[in-house]
Amino acid sequence: MIRLNGIGYSIGTRTLFEDVDWVVGPGDRVALVGPNGAGKTTLLKIILGEITPEKGTRVVSKGTRFGYLPQEAAEKFEGTVLDRALDAHRHLIEMREELDALYQEIPTLEPGPEMERLLDRAGELQHHLERHGEHALEPEARRVLGGLGFSRADQDRPLSEFSGGWRMRAALAALLLTDPTLLFLDEPTNHLDLPALEWLEDYLEDFHGGLVVVSHDRVFLDRVTTEICELDHEELTEYPMSFTGYLEERELRRERLEAQNVQLDKKIAQLERFAERFGAKNSKAAQAQSKRKQAERLKARRVVLPRKPRGIRFTFPPPPHVGRSLIRLGDASFGYDKSDVFSGASFEIERGEKVAIVGANGAGKTTLLRVIAGQLEPRRGEREIHQAARPAFFAQHAAEILDGTLTVLEAVDEVATDDARPRLRSLLGNFLFVGDDVFKHCRILSGGERQRVAIARLLLQPTNLLLLDEPTHHLDLAGKEVLEEALSQYPGAVVVVTHDRSLMARLATRILAVKDGRVELYPGGYDDYEAARLAESEGRAPTQDGQPKAAKQKVEHEKERNDDKRRAAQTKKRTQEIGKLEREIEGKEAELKALEANLADPQVYADPPRSRELLARYERLKADVEATWAKLEALSETGS
Repeated sequence: MIRLNGIGYSIGTRTLFEDVDWVVGPGDRVALVGPNGAGKTTLLKIILGEITPEKGTRVVSKGTRFGYLPQEAAEKFEGTVLDRALDAHRHLIEMREELDALYQEIPTLEPGPEMERLLDRAGELQHHLERHGEHALEPEARRVLGGLGFSRADQDRPLSEFSGGWRMRAALAALLLTDPTLLFLDEPTNHLDLPALEWLEDYLEDFHGGLVVVSHDRVFLDRVTTEICELDHEELTEYPMSFTGYLEERELRRERLEAQNVQLDKKIAQLERFAERFGAKNSKAAQAQSKRKQAERLKARRVVLPRKPRGIRFTFPPPPHVGRSLIRLGDASFGYDKSDVFSGASFEIERGEKVAIVGANGAGKTTLLRVIAGQLEPRRGEREIHQAARPAFFAQHAAEILDGTLTVLEAVDEVATDDARPRLRSLLGNFLFVGDDVFKHCRILSGGERQRVAIARLLLQPTNLLLLDEPTHHLDLAGKEVLEEALSQYPGAVVVVTHDRSLMARLATRILAVKDGRVELYPGGYDDYEAARLAESEGRAPTQDGQPKAAKQKVEHEKERNDDKRRAAQTKKRTQEIGKLEREIEGKEAELKALEANLADPQVYADPPRSRELLARYERLKADVEATWAKLEALSETGS
């Protein structure tokens, strides 16, 4: 277990977080979320002891073993992929090497003290290796590497021959094999294809230690975590629910706090008006000063609202008119040298439809997309394109080739039509570039910001077919929501290669699956594809209780959804009660205001019984308002 008490940390004059309390223990399954730059990675490094906080304490239980996968774990390594995975047990490997050397040396020695010493050492090594299951290390390492997408042959290849994404997978395998008591994963899904992602989800489902994940993959978070910790506005807020439930609760909480702020503002304005009106009167000066102090106390109770997701509405350039069919492939094949990457691909891309291409890394998804785009000619078969089709291609590294000398505004202006230019600032606001952000040079933008600029440039061009290769790379949750919204509004056809399941679930109307050299068309959206794929494998991977894993997951996810519905109902009831109290306060404060107006009239005091009655009623009503405020605050804190 690890405990953070009152942790604070700043970068320069900017405070990342203040007075953070957090406990992570065995069995906890936490998603650490928040906007880019909120300090999530910094907080993880404080937990791991890599960064010392400016204030607060960090307490770690004895025997805690940390496992940490940073965002960039593609370090250089001399050795094979298997060696990298087994590097987690380097001390056992070195013991095995020492023992093998002793077995070579001992037969060459004469009987005597030296031989006895080496025999004793060999016995110690053998006992230690047996106790730690050294014989099972390699089979387990190969199992984990296979789950993450490495073939048996690839496991024995030098790691240096692989790309950064594959080296990150090898580092993840080494991390999982250490069997930590607390596991911290920072964007683990960035370089995983769907099969590897699903394998990791199954692995983490059976992981018994504590888990903290930073990720922008909403489906992944829903499947592997049960609690959300939101880092935003220098504070850490815990939500004991699934990620989907958190999104709903966060919006309800934001609306509730907004209503609370509105009521506070009304009360503050009322107190300040009283203080301003009667502050100069001797008879009311003390009361006016009391009102000022009360107003200041209420200002301190105003809360910073959670960030509200930005809704966008983007006006696209009118797409060129085209017939029903944009592109058709007929029994198309493509390959390099003598082998085919895929063969027998036959399908049409129709006007306005949204198609997702799925498959494992290396299956040929990008190759198929490039054949559709006309960048590659099919080896066999045919490709037909409508003469009015105007495709636009978005490559994986499109953001990297932006001209760094241009500002964000200049970069989009470079490709904008004359009609779109007056609306460029509004467009960039939709893509989360606000205020002076539009004058930043592209060379200083983060990867996610550059990706948003590249997507905005693409959508400004008058096209009727978008071909996108991994457009969600580097995008945080807000950026992905913008992309999903923009593509759902796009009037033309979309073909996208992606591993982002939430994007596919929202966007896709058909799925093209590339597997084992074949291209299969699945009608319906991503959920229909998943159902069909699970039906094919149902029963092949039974769990310990004999229930198929897919069925077990379905039951568990249904339970989660029911729990979320129950919590949502409780939240709705609490929100209604809060609204009732707020209306009650508003009516009573209006009555108080009327009484204050009467009491401010000097003629009222000419009638002592009348004035005493008004004062008594005023004090009762004031106490009643304060009591109702206390009820409201208690109810609000219950849901905070």
